[in-house]
Amino acid sequence: MEANPEPTQQKASSTKPLRICCYGSSSSHTPSQYTAAAYNLGQTLALRGHTCVNGAGASGCMEYMNRGAHDNNGHIVGVIHEKFVVDGSDCLEGANSVFGKGNRRLLVAKGN
Repeated sequence: MEANPEPTQQKASSTKPLRICCYGSSSSHTPSQYTAAAYNLGQTLALRGHTCVNGAGASGCMEYMNRGAHDNNGHIVGVIHEKFVVDGSDCLEGANSVFGKGNRRLLVAKGN
């Protein structure tokens, strides 16, 4: 995916990196205008040194946001509920492929 270079050309002068929580669709039918914007958001967060926190989706806006951050060596934290981990399977099965690499963490939340 080719990103729009305009919003990401300069690094922010923020003194402290932030953890920014962004949720979006995880549908494989998400229109490309939204996935392109999600990619640009992930790219911008990475280039500005922030951590992208999201639902670790393997498709849709969450996929492209993670790709944008990943392609720019950004930090990503995915949060997935334990009910999506089926029968003790690897929790990475339903998550975006960027997890398990480099500056990426996948957290499994417990609860009802």
